[in-house]
Amino acid sequence: MLMDWISVESEGVGMIRKGSWSSEEDSLLINYIALHGQARSWNSLARNAGLKRTGKSCRLRWKNYLRPNIRRGNFTPEEQYCIIDLHCYYGNRYVWWSKIAECLPGRTDNEIKNYWRTQVRKLANRLKYHINSLEFRDFIRNVYLPTLSQLIFQNFQIPHHHHHHYYYYY
Repeated sequence: MLMDWISVESEGVGMIRKGSWSSEEDSLLINYIALHGQARSWNSLARNAGLKRTGKSCRLRWKNYLRPNIRRGNFTPEEQYCIIDLHCYYGNRYVWWSKIAECLPGRTDNEIKNYWRTQVRKLANRLKYHINSLEFRDFIRNVYLPTLSQLIFQNFQIPHHHHHHYYYYY
């Protein structure tokens, strides 16, 4: 495997590794945080953990891939609804992905941004809308979200065995 190294003498760190993380680096970061917790300074954490990475790289690796409470897998219909609804509210600026992530425990802002940029963009393209167009926003608000809401509502149906009726709980 080819190692990508650059010299960062101005930071006084020596050689800093860039590129893909190895499993050994992941283990160093996980074990250091397990023993010492997250430091206020990710730069000092990187140094103290013996990682030849920048503090920013360590923070992003932990936050987006290694935290134990990260939820993996497809977004539930409820999560999809939340992402799309909050995106309509907040807009498309980078800072708001983290606001949306705060409403979805275990999901990262990066994961949410990727969902929006892949799944929602595919929907817009399939419908021949520009993703930021007023027409697509109207479609989302007036058609897609109500349909998704109905799907979520149907998932909350709980059968009542005595009368063979369905009762809905919120």
